[in-house]
Parts: sequence; C-alpha cells; structure tokens
Amino acid sequence: MPRDFPAAFAALRDILKRHAAGLIVVADTPTDFTLTSPAEAPNGKPLWFGCVLLKKSAVTYHLFPLYFNPKLQAAIPAELLPRKQGKTCFNFQRPDPNLFTQLDTLTKLAREGFERHGLLNPGTVSQEQFATALRAAGEDPEALAKLRKSKGEAAAKKRAATIKKKTAIVNRNRTAR
Repeated sequence: MPRDFPAAFAALRDILKRHAAGLIVVADTPTDFTLTSPAEAPNGKPLWFGCVLLKKSAVTYHLFPLYFNPKLQAAIPAELLPRKQGKTCFNFQRPDPNLFTQLDTLTKLAREGFERHGLLNPGTVSQEQFATALRAAGEDPEALAKLRKSKGEAAAKKRAATIKKKTAIVNRNRTAR
C-alpha cells in the first residue's frame, strides 16, 4: 500500500482538532498542528496536549497526557501498539480508519482526564493539583521527582566530564605548539 502522508496528516489533524475546544492552537500549518492547555504547569511552562507533525518518514501523532498517565497508557488498544514510538507518539504513513477511530477514543479519554483534574483551566496549576492528577492517573509524584533529579544530576555529571575532556584536549594542543 503506498504512502499518503498528506491524507494521514489531514485525518490525524481532524482527530486532534475535534478535541481542541478550549485548548490553545500553537501551530496550524500544512506540517504541524499543535495544541497546549490554557493552564501552565507548576514550573510556569505550557501543558502540552497533543500535536500532529508531517515528517520525512512518517506522520506523527503525539498525545502528551500519555507521558505521565499509566492508566491512559494501559488503555491503548493492542492494534495501536505497533504504531507507538516512545511514550506519547504514534507513527503513520497512510490513513487507517480503524486505527484512527481508536486514536480518537484515546484522545477523548486524555481530554476527559485533563478536564477532570482542572488541567484545562487558565492559569498556573498548583504543585498539589498536579500531584493529585498524577496520583489519580496511577503515577507517584515523589518517585517522578526523584527520577527527574537523578537524571538531572547524571546529565550534569556527564556535561562536567565532557567539559573536562575538551579542556584537556585544548590544553594538550596548546602545549604541543
């Protein structure tokens, strides 16, 4: 079956757009349709909801509520799993009405979760409100915070080692001259 990226993009954009009421359209181009919540995360950054991107090798459908919602992850139909890339992304090369219907249902569940926890209300979401939403989704906010901290520390350690290595190379090159 041949690729049809424009048709896949249009159909996936229509799915996301059906659930866009009250969300902010960040981008709406022939290759990018992106939605965020009017709410801001406790860190002051936008709460991303979803996007459809037309890329070189596939059309990608990102549903960001999947990232921190194990219950929503568990609701992904088995037929969609082969299309899943990472935690929030599904790849397509052509329209697939059956899979797109399932993705529409999953997007509806994601939106309902955002609504239920006040994540579509304008303004900054408090740390407590966000933690409550995470717990309701089956996630442990404290464990997530520890994981983020350890990843940050590991990244800082790696950066420091890289800088040390590059500095040694530069110093060696200066000495050799």
